[in-house]
Amino acid sequence: MSRVLDRIPVPTEVRRKKVIVLSLSRSGTLGLYRALQILGFKPYHVYECFIVNGTEHTKIFTETAVAQFNRLSGIKRATRADCDKWFANYDAIVEVTSLLSTEVLNSYAEDPDVKFILTERDPRKWALSINNSGGKAFQAVSSFPLNVLKYFDSQLYHFIEPHLVMYNAFASGTLPGDTDNEEMLCQFYNDYIHMVKATIPADRRLDIQLDRDGLGWDDICSYLEVPKPEQDYPDRNQPAKFQALFEAFLKPRVAVAAIRCGAVIVAALGVCGWASVKYGPLVLETLTDYVRARWS
Repeated sequence: MSRVLDRIPVPTEVRRKKVIVLSLSRSGTLGLYRALQILGFKPYHVYECFIVNGTEHTKIFTETAVAQFNRLSGIKRATRADCDKWFANYDAIVEVTSLLSTEVLNSYAEDPDVKFILTERDPRKWALSINNSGGKAFQAVSSFPLNVLKYFDSQLYHFIEPHLVMYNAFASGTLPGDTDNEEMLCQFYNDYIHMVKATIPADRRLDIQLDRDGLGWDDICSYLEVPKPEQDYPDRNQPAKFQALFEAFLKPRVAVAAIRCGAVIVAALGVCGWASVKYGPLVLETLTDYVRARWS
């Protein structure tokens, strides 16, 4: 099956990777992404994927996630050569490592100068955080109007799909509120941490227990052998901040999709002979008011 990754030209130059953050989402990764920027690195995080690089990278994220978590998908899993194309302009990788195979992680570990960071949380606290952020996003994009409007705007569609894929993978197909949802999330978390520790030796990792030690400059700067900045360590991405980032992207795309959806409905009514000067604007106005009430 053809992939977007296959259509990306081979870059003339690939930046050597210096830092790889092995942590799952909701484990201090946004703070680490911003911290690495402050320290002078150029990290690739899902923010770079969705917001900075746009639809092409979002498609790559989705196809890589499907290949990683659904071995029957028929999509080839990402290789190191694929990652060299995907992350060519970056010297650090944050969070998206959860999409990469052990073979790819091992290939990065072959460079003795690459430094690995792993932050850990209590699995149940991680599961709660996932449901307070990604779980709510999953419910929003799985329900009306987003489950319909996504088909009326390409950017909206390709923003929504990876959220569905990732939450399904984390929760093993369960939904927020299901009796076994928390158990499935914890199982995924434990399995992932076990895989990482079995793949990257302890003497190559900086392990940080978030619940016990927190996250700040001291350990990170000492490990990376860089000066400690004078500014405060970036705030962690609390659920409210996640929701704000999520909705900031969605609002303009939802508005565009609503107008297009309304136009299609009006046109369909016209074909059926039901539209009139009265009903056409009414349908569009009703849909727009609904979306504005939900997303304004």
